[in-house]
Amino acid sequence: MKARMLIVDDSATVRADMRGVLSAAGFGTTLCESLAAARKALSESEFDLVILDMVLPDGEGVELLEELRRAPRTSHLPVLMLSTEAAVVQRLKGLSHGANDYVGKPYDPAYVVRRAHELTQVPEQDGTPRLVSAGRRRRVMVVDGRIDFRHRAADALRKDGHDVIIAESGEDAMRLLEAQPVDCILLDLEMPGLEGPEWVRAVRALPGTALVAVVGLTAGFDAKLVSEALAVKVDAFCSKTEDIEVLRAQVRTELRRRAESEQQAASLPRAPSGSHPVVPAPVTHAAAVVSAAPAQPAGALPGSFFDAVVARSGLSPVIAPSTMTRACRKAGVEPQLLTPTSLARALPSIRDMLNIFLDAQEAERRIQAIQALAKGNSGAQARPRGS
Repeated sequence: MKARMLIVDDSATVRADMRGVLSAAGFGTTLCESLAAARKALSESEFDLVILDMVLPDGEGVELLEELRRAPRTSHLPVLMLSTEAAVVQRLKGLSHGANDYVGKPYDPAYVVRRAHELTQVPEQDGTPRLVSAGRRRRVMVVDGRIDFRHRAADALRKDGHDVIIAESGEDAMRLLEAQPVDCILLDLEMPGLEGPEWVRAVRALPGTALVAVVGLTAGFDAKLVSEALAVKVDAFCSKTEDIEVLRAQVRTELRRRAESEQQAASLPRAPSGSHPVVPAPVTHAAAVVSAAPAQPAGALPGSFFDAVVARSGLSPVIAPSTMTRACRKAGVEPQLLTPTSLARALPSIRDMLNIFLDAQEAERRIQAIQALAKGNSGAQARPRGS
């Protein structure tokens, strides 16, 4: 039986193109041009994957995504989001609300077909769709302040089947990396307002990014800059003045090296159960993504007040702990020592963070829920024993 796709996009051209590509790959397709049409189709039929545009005539795709995640029948239905690559906030919003993946427009049809095959595999026993390792997704981020170069690089990289993420600033790139793993980063080390080596150091400190390939882009050879970049483990360098095909070849090389390293790590002999391993197993990028939640300090207990705040943030479990941790520390509050009293100091920072990922109305609703939690805990702490 064919896997069935629900394609929701207001562009007749995109719908027709998607139908042609996916039908040729053996999928059954149903096309919808609006949220209303999609809701009707979902009420009448079962689907194996939803391909959902972020912006529709009668609302945002994330509205439908939230409805799917709340309903038991569709809570594990894979959703692949579509939108323009420049829409950083939209991409973050879709991922934080439970999208399985995100593809920027213009998209590579071969990549969409591959992700459709991967996302419609037989689910695990708990109903969660099985995803391939991040190393096979071939997701490349281009961080550059010049729009002409970003688009030239993106067009060249799509020829190799990569999903390309565009970021015009280090800040946008960092927010995207916290929400979505990548396989390779192309970074202009000389961007105005960005200390390239320091930015790379910050990226390397993020969970799951230690082994991401980083290619530094420069306008010419600067020995001091290259030395600083090497110190923070920039893997390769490429001049922006060279033919764009040179950059394309450099990315292919770095991704191949990365894949070979992971294969070697996977082939290392495992120690017998209960014994100490002879060789420490290197952590692959895929394994690091799985364990992306920040480690708790010694003595921290699960179910702490901080964990309750995280649960009420409305963010995806993938990014909620690290995002709330950053918000607390920005306010000078240690997350695992968070109390109803210290939460008052952290609320402005938490509000700022939520406004990055959620619309204003939803962010305010979440803030109120967190404030109510603080009041409830405060009352519980003040209540006399035995009352």
